[in-house]
Amino acid sequence: VFKITKIHDNGDLEGEHIPNGNFRAAKKKLSWMANVQSNCPVVLQEFDHLVTKAKMEDDDNFEDFVNPTTMATTEVIGDAALVTLKEHDIIQLERRGYYRVDKPYMGPTKPLMLIMIPDGKSKTMGGLEGK
Repeated sequence: VFKITKIHDNGDLEGEHIPNGNFRAAKKKLSWMANVQSNCPVVLQEFDHLVTKAKMEDDDNFEDFVNPTTMATTEVIGDAALVTLKEHDIIQLERRGYYRVDKPYMGPTKPLMLIMIPDGKSKTMGGLEGK
């Protein structure tokens, strides 16, 4: 287990090794990949509710409850094996959730497009609040 002590502007990290640290108790976990040419560019999309109120009342003004942010988009780098996914395939990304392939990888300028499958959590990885 490592405790991250500093994050530099260029993304480099500094940390201290905690030899007897409890991996399960760590609040945040870091994943990394090798920086190799065969990695796959990926766009993750998460969608939120269109309205912010669970049940509209007769006297509610609909426009007062329209959610201004219903989509979060995150660009990530994925493993080279992701290029084999086909449209409508479902995959689990470690520590992120389940995603459906919206558009398969078609080249460096046409990344893999994944849409998050909701799991009922009130807050998603992209920062959308949910209900």
